Amino acid sequence: MAALDTSLHEGFLLHSTPDEYILQPNNSGRALVFNRNNGDIRLNLGSPPVHTDKAGKIVYGLFGVVPLPTADVLVLITSAKSRGKLLGHPVYLASSFLLLPVTPEGKDLTPTDGKLLSLIWKHLADGKFWFSYEWDLTRRLQAQSASSDPAGNVDARPMWETADDRFFWNKHLHSQLIRYGNATGEREISRFILPVVYGFFDLRTSVIQSHPVQFALISRRSRHRAGVRYFTRGVDAKGNPGNFNESEQILIATPPSSSNSNGPSVASFVQTRGSAPFYWAEIVNLIRVPDLIVMDKGAESHSAFRAHIDNQVDTYGKLLLLNLVKGKGREKHVKDAYEDLVFSEKDKENKENEKVADAMEVEGENRGTMGAVDYVHFDVHVETSGDRWHRVDEKTEELGGTLEDYGYFEAGSDPQAPPVKVQSGVVRTNCMDCLDRTNLMQTSVAKRALDKQARDFGLLTTPEQSIEGEEEFMKMFREVWSDHGNFIAKAYTGTGALRSDFTRTGVRTKKGIVLDKMTSGWRYIMNNHSDGYKQDGFDLITGAWQSHGDSGEAAVLLYDKRHWAVRLVPYIFWFSIVMIIFTLALRRSSSYSIFYPLTLYSAIFTFTASYMARNSVDYIAWPRLNYQPMLDAIYYEGPGARTTKGSKARGGGVVQGVHKGEKTILEEAIKAR
Repeated sequence: MAALDTSLHEGFLLHSTPDEYILQPNNSGRALVFNRNNGDIRLNLGSPPVHTDKAGKIVYGLFGVVPLPTADVLVLITSAKSRGKLLGHPVYLASSFLLLPVTPEGKDLTPTDGKLLSLIWKHLADGKFWFSYEWDLTRRLQAQSASSDPAGNVDARPMWETADDRFFWNKHLHSQLIRYGNATGEREISRFILPVVYGFFDLRTSVIQSHPVQFALISRRSRHRAGVRYFTRGVDAKGNPGNFNESEQILIATPPSSSNSNGPSVASFVQTRGSAPFYWAEIVNLIRVPDLIVMDKGAESHSAFRAHIDNQVDTYGKLLLLNLVKGKGREKHVKDAYEDLVFSEKDKENKENEKVADAMEVEGENRGTMGAVDYVHFDVHVETSGDRWHRVDEKTEELGGTLEDYGYFEAGSDPQAPPVKVQSGVVRTNCMDCLDRTNLMQTSVAKRALDKQARDFGLLTTPEQSIEGEEEFMKMFREVWSDHGNFIAKAYTGTGALRSDFTRTGVRTKKGIVLDKMTSGWRYIMNNHSDGYKQDGFDLITGAWQSHGDSGEAAVLLYDKRHWAVRLVPYIFWFSIVMIIFTLALRRSSSYSIFYPLTLYSAIFTFTASYMARNSVDYIAWPRLNYQPMLDAIYYEGPGARTTKGSKARGGGVVQGVHKGEKTILEEAIKAR
């Protein structure tokens, strides 16, 4: 009996009837049918019914099905751009989408569902979504190599079953199809389940010492604890950190000495980044510097930390925790909490190993994961002050022994042969946002790995040669890593990365400093006034918030229940600013004609600004679908550390002496907003 084909369908034709949506594969296979009256799905046995629309619409893939309170919504990829072939496999960027409510013809969505639909559109417009019909983009090369048996036979399961669960961005949206396949045994449904990566991809060609090479960089963003800057700090109870990204750098080249005709050698080097893995939060408060709270929850904190570390060690092997936060000021609280967890867990594990050794009367040996973990703190702000940017590369060289030990993955020129080398560990880097400082450090570490790979491939043959000296290649390398950093920053903060001029050119410029100031200001506006809306989109798409079929459960999105006077204050604030500018710009007959209106508008400005600052909870764009984790952080009363620069704001900061009644007030204010 022939094996069932579980390869992905490479596109469909969409047909619609008053009762059904039908996805008919371009290649052979059964159609997927969505019943518009009851939301059921099935695999059709034959061709589309006669009464469909004439031609059908071209669809490149099924992004998924979003369950809303009263209807489901099909998300279809209707346009995709090819961005090159990675090892012969085309990689596509989804460039346009179609959203189809699974409702009877002529029936409108409820206002709540309509609002949720706008969240989906916003999420799709803001992100970059990558896929391949032939290549599993969710898994790094080494993981795909490990899924083959010694004879080189590749795992025959459908792509979605072997995909890395962390980076299968749209897995929640395929839950209905997965349940259908499990309940009916219809394995062919797997051909419609397209794993999509939210991240970055770039593939370039260049030369090293006149030898042609291909260079690729892939960033995969985790769907667990996904979201925006100030609403997804730290970890959850399962050890999933905020802003976790795996970045894989790939070098493809034919070594000069190679006579093998099977193909080029392929090297892969992986790094990760993610929020400091313990319970902490930053609470926006309309002040530029948000309130910081580090929560020491005792055994619960240790459990979440170990869950993350154990997962990293199980996945990657050895682990270097590279912490780039400041050693002084408010960030010192994050540094101290991180180090306390690392070293207390190491001590605990060492004592347990000693007990086991004593009981067995043998020499002690490492029996836990913490023995595979190293920790390094590097204060980028202090070390690079005064334009000492060379300190970043110097620090990378100080870590050279560890990086040599970790190595890199090399597939070799024969795809059926076992790998030539494997990467035995990764560098996990973090700063406060895991963005700007992290970008600098990861770029430096990646450059060192490339230098090692180029030497091992025979592309650099003398001590005088280095990857830094390859001007054409380094220009391309810096551009790609700068674009990579900008994407991760935009996904997390709404703006590009800071210090991108240094990442892109290797030089810090005055123009770059000015742009950084402007970017920081724009981040402030985004973080306080629009990030809540974006967070709701992340929670809806990833399943952090799920509908339970109640038409009123997301009604909080529809109305602004704040008092009309509260809503009027920002308009008066901006009016006063405009009038101050006009007063200063327009010619007056005397200084007195300027003084009185300027005094009036300045007083209005001061009063409204002060009012909004003291009542910041009413003016911040909070997430309104899944706001409980934020409330838990704001009203945490246990041990830990707090900064209180904005704590006088009503609910807007880390409140010191919280009265239980205020929690209800704050929750109602967030819902009203």
